[in-house]
Amino acid sequence: MKIIDSHFHAQILKEKGLDPNEAMSFLSGGIDIGCSADDIEERIKLTSAFPHILISAAMGPWETQSRSLEDLENQLKILFSNIEKFNIRFIGEAGLDNYWGYGTAESQEFLFISQMRYADKTGRKIIIHNREADKRTEEIIREYGPSEGGIIHCFSGSMDVMKIALDRGYYISYAGNITYKANSSLRETLKAVPKDRLLLETDAPYLAPVPMRGRPNTPLYIKHTYECASEVLGIGVEELSESIWSNFITLCG
Repeated sequence: MKIIDSHFHAQILKEKGLDPNEAMSFLSGGIDIGCSADDIEERIKLTSAFPHILISAAMGPWETQSRSLEDLENQLKILFSNIEKFNIRFIGEAGLDNYWGYGTAESQEFLFISQMRYADKTGRKIIIHNREADKRTEEIIREYGPSEGGIIHCFSGSMDVMKIALDRGYYISYAGNITYKANSSLRETLKAVPKDRLLLETDAPYLAPVPMRGRPNTPLYIKHTYECASEVLGIGVEELSESIWSNFITLCG
């Protein structure tokens, strides 16, 4: 069975004392996700032995914390230079986070929109982080695309966000939190995703699925998310696996 993890953080796994090599060996394919302007080179070294693992690069909303707009502009120059230097195919994760309230709304939007514009200008796909920022995320997708679409990662948004994202060519990715008992409404949204636009992820080392909840997460645990999703959708795990594998191949061109 082919197992895809569309969103995990190999470098943070290593920092937490977990073995990213074991995790990446387990996967049939996946995307190692960027968090800051200058983490690309180290992550390339970490994933270089695994050609089936792709790399994304971006500055997430947490990068606005204690940074001025001028500082963010300088960091974006570094990020975009590194993306070109290392020929990175995905911009991500980038977006808005009203749960933690990093920086200011102005700085978060500036950072997000700058990366959306860059993705559109350079023909890259973007991986979006949206936490309790549905309305503004929807507006920004409507206005800035990008033309190549991308992924809404760890989906927890409204049906309106899903609809506009699907209309703009995005894939919808669900994480281990679909296994949490209280998230019945999230499992209902899963049923609305077209079969050819669905992805699954771990967001490792975060959001470990039941029965591993409370532990640092790893791509090794994604089988529990596959099992939950297959039950919700009323299809076999093998069928779901083949569908997600096909979606991942299409996404990556």
